Amino acid sequence: MKRHWLTATIVPAVLGLCCLAGAPVRANPPSGPCSNENPVAPSEESRYVVFRRHSLRFQIPRNYQIVQENELQVERIIIRNPTDVAFLDCAMEHGPRGAGHQVSDIRVEIKPRPSHLEQIGDFLDSALYESGDFVQTSLAGQEAITWIQRFRANVITYNAALFHPDGEHLVHISAGDYGEEISPQDVEVLEMVIESLAFPRISP
Repeated sequence: MKRHWLTATIVPAVLGLCCLAGAPVRANPPSGPCSNENPVAPSEESRYVVFRRHSLRFQIPRNYQIVQENELQVERIIIRNPTDVAFLDCAMEHGPRGAGHQVSDIRVEIKPRPSHLEQIGDFLDSALYESGDFVQTSLAGQEAITWIQRFRANVITYNAALFHPDGEHLVHISAGDYGEEISPQDVEVLEMVIESLAFPRISP
């Protein structure tokens, strides 16, 4: 069942969004030989992406690419539209500088669960939590929250978070862009990731 981030899930949280510091997502449309305007639509065919260490998997469009970034305690998979992949390849040769801030990615992160998080709602910024601008739901058999957040630099992000069944980690899924809303392509892929999220070898 689709969650329709632009309607049922996100719209209840639109009013009273808090403004925070900036976030690393798309900047103004680029000019010059490299362009990521008119992004390619997600393909109808899909494929699985797997965090083997954490027994987590989800689906993405087959024509999208992934980039894995691992920090000391954080595993992150970036899901990228093929148009943005081509744009970044072009920018490496022709510019512009800072091209990485001109793409709109979907991110899935697994990080250690902070000790102070007793409920998944505790993950939210206190002002956002107190305003009630979020939706409590269930994802992959786990209690979860979804919310949108606006930042000072005219950035909007769509988010979902849930505790890993092992009780020791947190899963955070997000997509962001400049402007008033996320592109339809990114919303479609975000929904696909969330709806297909599963922990196949772990029982809650």
